[in-house]
Amino acid sequence: MNASTFDDPAPATPAARAGIRKAAIGLITLTMLTGTAARYALSPLQELVRKDLGLGDNQMALLQGMAIALPTALMSIPLGRLVDRANRARLLVILALICAAGSVVTAFAQDFATTFIARMLVCAAVVAAQPAALSLVADLTSAAQRGRMIMLTSLGQAFGGALAFVLAGMLLSWLPTLLRAGSSLSALAPWRLVQLAFAAAVLVAAGALLLMREPPRQEVGAAQGAKLRAALRELWAYRRFLLPLVGGMVTVGMADAAAAIWTVPVLTRNFHQTPADFGTWMGMLNLGSNVLGAVLGGLAADLGQRGRGRSGVMLGAVLGAGLSVPAALFPVMPDVTGFAILMALLLTAGACVNIAATSAMMVILPNELRGICFSLLIAVIGLAAFGIAPLLVSLAAQAFGQEADIAVPLTYVGVITSLCALGAFIRAMRVAKHS
Repeated sequence: MNASTFDDPAPATPAARAGIRKAAIGLITLTMLTGTAARYALSPLQELVRKDLGLGDNQMALLQGMAIALPTALMSIPLGRLVDRANRARLLVILALICAAGSVVTAFAQDFATTFIARMLVCAAVVAAQPAALSLVADLTSAAQRGRMIMLTSLGQAFGGALAFVLAGMLLSWLPTLLRAGSSLSALAPWRLVQLAFAAAVLVAAGALLLMREPPRQEVGAAQGAKLRAALRELWAYRRFLLPLVGGMVTVGMADAAAAIWTVPVLTRNFHQTPADFGTWMGMLNLGSNVLGAVLGGLAADLGQRGRGRSGVMLGAVLGAGLSVPAALFPVMPDVTGFAILMALLLTAGACVNIAATSAMMVILPNELRGICFSLLIAVIGLAAFGIAPLLVSLAAQAFGQEADIAVPLTYVGVITSLCALGAFIRAMRVAKHS
């Protein structure tokens, strides 16, 4: 890295330069934390939103799923090229502003269509920020440290998701009491005030990110500066490894997305919990599980790579997918304790898979292909995981005549997709071993 990471001149000492790199990664992590929190801020409140706006389960599935999948699919390729060519630091600032704007529109939306558009803005911005953040982190670290540094950005997302649950329940009761009667915001429903609070947090992170400048790109390969067709041609050369890897990440994503969207309705309808009841413990469960999974995935990627070469970087993904199979039974547990234990296992396994598989891509692919590859992956995961899996659960519940009880359809989706992921990752590991 040279002196361009921050606006101030870079100190000459190696220790000072290392400090600047860490500060840059910290700013990236902060941005991902606040954006992720804004994205998930609607999840613990979705039953309140559903009743306030008069929505059905299929509409909520679209709101929480297709609102992510649609813009992600449309933006993936141009965004990937943008990440590989443009100023990524400034791109993150723009995406943060879009995320904040979407949260504000959500707070004032009065119908399904407006809410859907608003959530598309929020979710698209957060999902789009991931390849830019990962590309920046990759250029701020050496290959030997990349798994652990990618783990840090994932921890930021884990903290953001946890804060969404912990703070949403608290803010739901605090914010109305903080506003004076008759003020312009006092007439808003509490869940709408929560959206405004998270929008403000994203704006703070965007301001801090302005301190960062674009670092130089490392490990540039043959396709640097090439057109899209040339980049895709070079990416196709990695297909024997990438196809099963992507297949595993997509099916794990389906299990995780279905669980993330339908966990709150299961707690509310089957266990009669309210946001005040589950907000704190679900937030801490999300945080602890995602932190543990991210640590395990990052360490497994680095240790596996040192011990077994490129095939070893997949070890965490295989183990995580295997754990996801029994963990997917969480919706049909007889009590909240069993539900929480298996849910924690599922979240831990999913985080481990995400870090290990992402690290594999970042290690094996050259710099100029990382953005386009990860963006394509996000598009496929978005369509299958968020666009199909949640809606599949609600439609299956209707087909079974169990519109109000979605626990069994959710279990089927989770177990089947986790089994598919396990097979795909084993295949990817075998290909990597012989490549």
